Amino acid sequence: MVAKTVIVPDKIVVIPTPLPGAWRLALSFCDQQLCAMDFVDDRHALAEADSASQWLAVQAVVDYFEDPAVVRPLPQLRLQASPFQQRVWQALCEIPSGETRSYGTLARQLQTSARALAAACRANPVPILVPCHRVVAAHGPGGYMGETAGPALAIKQWLLHHERHAR
Repeated sequence: MVAKTVIVPDKIVVIPTPLPGAWRLALSFCDQQLCAMDFVDDRHALAEADSASQWLAVQAVVDYFEDPAVVRPLPQLRLQASPFQQRVWQALCEIPSGETRSYGTLARQLQTSARALAAACRANPVPILVPCHRVVAAHGPGGYMGETAGPALAIKQWLLHHERHAR
């Protein structure tokens, strides 16, 4: 059995979001590169960026919340991913803001299964910047961050609404 390498961040920046429910985003950095983002509640204290690369990542997220239709370059990322996950995440980044693709449609485009595609979406460590929320089920929103109900799905629905109404 091969042990999975775990990335331990050396800096976590926590920023507010306009999401309902007082959600914040915790941006984790490894050697000044963004390696993960997590939605956290307001029990997590805000923490500021202290380097130019961290500020660029924070600004990318802030800009998204201000206007999701503007295409921005991704900040420097340090993501552990298989070649398949990289291919899926690249395809996610090509879905324009305000649009969605079904798991089935995107799976056919990438010549894979909808389950494999969903697993790659679930493994995405930087939601919003790699917009896995733009992939939906054929008859409904599908899941988000491995959940099919509750706060995660509410976040996905808010993000999709935010993008549709920013156009």
